[in-house]
Amino acid sequence: MLIKDSIYILTNLFLDSSDMMIRFVSYPDGVHYIELNKPSKDLGLDKEVTGDVVLKCKMDKSFHQIYLDCKIEANAKMVCDRCNDEFNGLLTNSFKITYLFEKVEEVSDDLNIKYISHEIDRINLSKEVTEYCELSLPMKKLCSEDCKGLCPKCGVNLNEKQCECKVEINDSIWEPLKKLKKQ
Repeated sequence: MLIKDSIYILTNLFLDSSDMMIRFVSYPDGVHYIELNKPSKDLGLDKEVTGDVVLKCKMDKSFHQIYLDCKIEANAKMVCDRCNDEFNGLLTNSFKITYLFEKVEEVSDDLNIKYISHEIDRINLSKEVTEYCELSLPMKKLCSEDCKGLCPKCGVNLNEKQCECKVEINDSIWEPLKKLKKQ
């Protein structure tokens, strides 16, 4: 038993500071609510994500499995794709994972089912938190849905003031089809 205790102590000494761990052995069977905070820079997230990343988990623990229903919240400093202004936004995402202590005979391709040994006493959610945080960054970053963007001629921010430029809409891409239609 001394060797096993030594390994346990060594693994605790070498835990990475960027880890978001749930030490599930300290919880009895049943439903528990857990909240973890970690600075975004400690998780290696993009510079867009600022401040703390908050992970809220509902853990349903039993002898055979641990079911986690997790929600992530983080603040982000982004640049609008239309007007090029910087703005703050809230990133949210959620994920569910089931950890089984025994491998079931049915092979599951479900990415949300993982197998762990009975000797393990904690679950590291850092990878999942980082991935789901990055997935929550919008593909099209807008300061508001009705952002008018920049004038294509003079570059003035149309949210702040109107310009006198006349913007011509170029439909030259459709000219060959218009010619075919006329024939």
